[in-house]
Amino acid sequence: MKIFSQIREFFWPLLEKEEIKPRKKLEEKDINVDKRHLEETLKYAIENYKSEEERRKNIESKSSLFISIISVVTAVILGVTTVIIKVDNFNFILLILVFILFILSVYMSRTIWFALKTLERKAYFSISINDFLIREKQDDYFKKLIVKISNKINHNSLVINEKVDNMTMAQEYFKRAIVVVSIYSLLILIYFGSKTGLDYELYIKKSFETFNSLNISGWNILIMYSLIIISLFTSIKAIRKN
Repeated sequence: MKIFSQIREFFWPLLEKEEIKPRKKLEEKDINVDKRHLEETLKYAIENYKSEEERRKNIESKSSLFISIISVVTAVILGVTTVIIKVDNFNFILLILVFILFILSVYMSRTIWFALKTLERKAYFSISINDFLIREKQDDYFKKLIVKISNKINHNSLVINEKVDNMTMAQEYFKRAIVVVSIYSLLILIYFGSKTGLDYELYIKKSFETFNSLNISGWNILIMYSLIIISLFTSIKAIRKN
């Protein structure tokens, strides 16, 4: 069954969802930092919040870029396919091209789907000036702010991790779409090459004849085996070092 799962994962990766356990809410009594370091701890909490905010922005920027690239690629490929179908009579090669285009569309759709899920609006807490406008003693003031910011970071990190999961899936389907685009482009090249009247069978036959006409001396074979042995020993040495 494992091999079937690997095959399915190769063609159709799925997002393995784990049970999200809610993090323990931080309280003021949990802060055991020395009074001298409370202000420094608050600064660290704010920096941590900024770091998570930057991580969220980077993920959403990548998602927007994916959507833009896929929109352009899809438009170009659909345009090329439309031209081919209109100009030529429908045949088996065109059937294959349309089928590959269908597979590509599925991968592109999945990529855009997860990219859009990355951009979905979620419950996200931000730091505002109101968080700092509290009347407390100095130590209690720092502790209260640290608790507020830390709890917001813990909540936001769950939202950001979900965005990361969706972005990872978008990348996986995008990689598969790139492979399909390469195959599609190669078939288009072969298809148009066949329309030019080139005799591929003749060119392949001549290539084999040229290859068979090459004379390889004993010294060439000896040098080739020597290089293979040296490469093998070098690789083994590198593996042992690692």
